[in-house]
Amino acid sequence: MVHTIPECFMTGLLLGLAFGPVYEVLRLVRLIFRFEAAVIACDIAFFVLAAEGVFRLSLLLGNYIRVYTVVGFAADLFAYIVTIGRLFNAAENAVCSLWRRTIGKALRAAARKVQKAFGAFAQFIGKAFGEVADFSHSMGKNALTHLQFDKKKLYNNKVNTSEGSVKHNVIRATVTKTQ
Repeated sequence: MVHTIPECFMTGLLLGLAFGPVYEVLRLVRLIFRFEAAVIACDIAFFVLAAEGVFRLSLLLGNYIRVYTVVGFAADLFAYIVTIGRLFNAAENAVCSLWRRTIGKALRAAARKVQKAFGAFAQFIGKAFGEVADFSHSMGKNALTHLQFDKKKLYNNKVNTSEGSVKHNVIRATVTKTQ
């Protein structure tokens, strides 16, 4: 069935009107998540959905894409954005501002408390791991030194401090090398 130009244009207008709420939902996501990746993702999602909608509608209207369908879609979406969309935009901005001032502040305060608790927990765990590492290190040192005899044997330990020399209290030995 072949559709006339006005029919294609009017169905394009209706599709553009149907995509207005989709645009508003994605704009609301853009306002809540203000980082650039979210904005780019929302723009790409809208353009992919809009292209899919126009493509499917064009296939239904004559099995090929007509310029009138695309123009009708774009015209109605543009009209929606500059009229009703501006009213929704003002309301969305107010809601997002309220969100950032109330719930957003509460969430940030809760996140700070969680960060502090996590920091305290990490310090506690760090100290515990440090003590375990020190104990393990000292045990490793002890494993190497437990065969050594630490006590020194001292012969003639009497030191005569009045003479200034210890020659009298030293054991003398003669060492000879045998072959």
